[in-house]
Amino acid sequence: MNRFFSSLLGARTLKTVLAVTLAAALMKYVFHKPMFFACIGAVIAVERTVSSSFQAVVIRNIGTIVGGLIGIVITSYTQNIIFISLGLIPIIWIHNVINKTESIVPAAIVYFAVAYMNTMGSPWEYGIIRILGTLIGTLIGLGINLLIYPPRPEANNIQ
Repeated sequence: MNRFFSSLLGARTLKTVLAVTLAAALMKYVFHKPMFFACIGAVIAVERTVSSSFQAVVIRNIGTIVGGLIGIVITSYTQNIIFISLGLIPIIWIHNVINKTESIVPAAIVYFAVAYMNTMGSPWEYGIIRILGTLIGTLIGLGINLLIYPPRPEANNIQ
């Protein structure tokens, strides 16, 4: 029973909650912008190991930047479903060229968020806020994960 509560409220859980709280507060009270994507970024960044935290942050931010920028450009000119769907081609191509295929899925998610979930009217405003929110959340999550009870060194970390 004690092991159950230990894993339920372990250091990683508490660090994730702290990172999400800080990311949400920063977005809401400092930037006065939506908190949702910063919170997702914070959750993604708090991983079991230092290298997996860095890798998660890189994967998420590359995908967010590529998907967000392509979403901004395409939806600035059209809302046509066919053209928006074709926007996946440059997303996949860019990630293949830069050898970051693991960022394709986050890029596609952000791309479709910019194309279809934009509640701000301007694709530029929504896309930039989406990119910055994710960047802020992932950096806060990474910082919390590295500064408060840092993950054990890779060699000792049992997955």
